[in-house]
Amino acid sequence: MGKAKYLRLADALTGAIENGKLAPGTRLPTHRAFAEQFGVALATATRTYGELERRGMVLGEAGRGTFVRDPGLPLTLGVRQTDSEGLVDLVFNMPGGAGDADMLRSGLRRLAASGDLEAMLRYQPHGGRPHERRIIAEHLSTSLGPVDPEALLVTSGAQHGLAITALGVLRRGDAVATDMLTYPGFKSVAALQGLDLVGIEGWMA
Repeated sequence: MGKAKYLRLADALTGAIENGKLAPGTRLPTHRAFAEQFGVALATATRTYGELERRGMVLGEAGRGTFVRDPGLPLTLGVRQTDSEGLVDLVFNMPGGAGDADMLRSGLRRLAASGDLEAMLRYQPHGGRPHERRIIAEHLSTSLGPVDPEALLVTSGAQHGLAITALGVLRRGDAVATDMLTYPGFKSVAALQGLDLVGIEGWMA
């Protein structure tokens, strides 16, 4: 018994993707247009696209269509374990969930319609804007108990946060455990503040 028609169509499209005739990023016809082009039922077209997605050949995005994936990329581009010791390969520290693209798209639409887009393109006030601190305080309160928004600081990145810690909390002569990945910026702040950086297990160069 021969292969079902949707499998034959999926095989043909898989071959076209693998040999480069359909380049990564190519938008495929709608299910209905595909059915008309190949003279098959709409259900057959839907099953063909479903089979291609199962093989990792295409990616369907709600409201946009179906696009050819790059066959050279892993099927899951999320943080992944690399061995039994629990090491994590951060090369793939990227969104990988099926709904991530829709969530990002929805968030960007809300951001664009918020009327505050210009402010988001600039560094924010030191400590963060009041309404942002309130939102964070409400979130933290669910697990930590009451949190005063005025006790929170929103920093403009990790180096900003480390600099605030070094200048506001630590004192000259304090020892700070670090490793070879310590930010150069933090090393500069540590030198300015007179802190002693102590390498962990000899990792510090």
